[in-house]
Amino acid sequence: MNVWRGSHATSTEYSLTAEFTEGDPAYDWVLAFLSKQQVWRRSWNFKISAKTLQRKNGVESTEISKGHNSENAEYVPTYQRPQLFRWKGYWVEVSKSISIPSYDYQAERTVSTSTIYLTVYTRDVSAISALVEHARAEYMERSYVPFYWNECKRKPRRSLDSVILEAGVLESLVSDVQEFLDMEDWYQTAGIPYRRGYLLYGPPGAGKTSTIYALAGELGLEIYSLSLASSTIDDSILAAALACIPKRSIFLLEDIDCAFSRTEDLNNNINSNPYGIYGAPPKCNVTLSGLLNILDGVASQEGVLFFATTNHIEDLDNALIRPGRIDKKIQYYHAARPQATALFKRFFPTSHCAPESAKEGLSDEEKTSLISSLAEDFADQIPEITFTTAELQGFLLTCKFKPEKAVREAKEWAENTLREKQELEAKKKAKQEKAQERRDKEEVEKLQSTLKKMNGISSKTPQDEDTKTNKGDVIKAGHIPESSNVQSRSSSPSSIQESDNDSWTITDSSTDQDPERR
Repeated sequence: MNVWRGSHATSTEYSLTAEFTEGDPAYDWVLAFLSKQQVWRRSWNFKISAKTLQRKNGVESTEISKGHNSENAEYVPTYQRPQLFRWKGYWVEVSKSISIPSYDYQAERTVSTSTIYLTVYTRDVSAISALVEHARAEYMERSYVPFYWNECKRKPRRSLDSVILEAGVLESLVSDVQEFLDMEDWYQTAGIPYRRGYLLYGPPGAGKTSTIYALAGELGLEIYSLSLASSTIDDSILAAALACIPKRSIFLLEDIDCAFSRTEDLNNNINSNPYGIYGAPPKCNVTLSGLLNILDGVASQEGVLFFATTNHIEDLDNALIRPGRIDKKIQYYHAARPQATALFKRFFPTSHCAPESAKEGLSDEEKTSLISSLAEDFADQIPEITFTTAELQGFLLTCKFKPEKAVREAKEWAENTLREKQELEAKKKAKQEKAQERRDKEEVEKLQSTLKKMNGISSKTPQDEDTKTNKGDVIKAGHIPESSNVQSRSSSPSSIQESDNDSWTITDSSTDQDPERR
């Protein structure tokens, strides 16, 4: 913030002007302050923006945008013409300027910086300081958070027909979401929180994410996706992110099992300490309680559709997927025969390709019939419930415009792919077994080290060595003489001995016949 005296020729000696540049926190404070003062009522020019993009400036929806059709838009005055308002006995003038647009190569778009000028007609510099402090305190009191969503990508609208699922699955989901969006008044009347959660689970590549994108395109919804794997995301940031999502939008958390699993990772328990066993960073900085709080706690956002995907529903905590948090679960499977057939027909429409065996002059109906026959032949070559639609699509991409080639090579591709998957699974299993053996060995070594310390072997002093040598006992590294008897620290009387093969045994001394040793 820059402050200088004088702003106009008529008031050079009786005014102070402060400059606030976009990107500085004070800019957000002042913009929120001006919004509450309703200075926009006297403005002729407005900038219409998506609500979430303006939330970063602390600007709430004006009365103009309170209608149902524009609830996701906000009207922000441009202040291109100076506006005058009264604040605590001072006349304050506000104006705004925009810098020359420049191209941001990293964001791949043209950007410009806005600057707000506040002129207070007084000679008291403390008036400017008081106004800024008032704006800051008001901004914080209204619980505005330093978080806003960035538009990362725009994707073409995807039709529902492009998602090949079992019959009725997609239609049921679309109907359920549409019903939810149309029944806000009913939820309020019934006293039920206006939110709904969905969990899509199944093998990777089965179409979970594609379903969500197709659903959003069909119903005209925006998707707000957040990765819990990011080390910068914690409970507070997650709550702030959700608070910035407008109604009638989708909040998506993909692969939620990677962050919230009720079973510990067998390879390494990373979350056992802040840096993990091997010094790796934590799996996730968001806690389960933090996520549960935004789903149905005080931090939950009404009117937002929550979608989560997972490959392993069995690893999720029951508290996360109980009714009220997850209202509808949809299971995805590997492709069955109807899906393989439908995918083939979708991939080879008669309008874009013609079979090699098709004769010239065939009607569209005859071509369609021929493609249908080839689709059945293709499905015959593919084992059911073995491959995902993504895998089948990857194969069909190698046979673009050549449906008969796809049929000829399908069986060989299926056999090779299945063999590769089996080999990969065997390697994965061997790796897990090797890791388990390594952990077992480390546990044994740790136990042996502990036992040796308990017997004083690792902490012998020269005086101890002389004493034991005088007794005629010969102590070798890692061995305990048979005559030695060391009581364990447990409450039950027992002795710890090491046999000739270096394996440790614990003998209950209560069964020993030697009264002295007992």
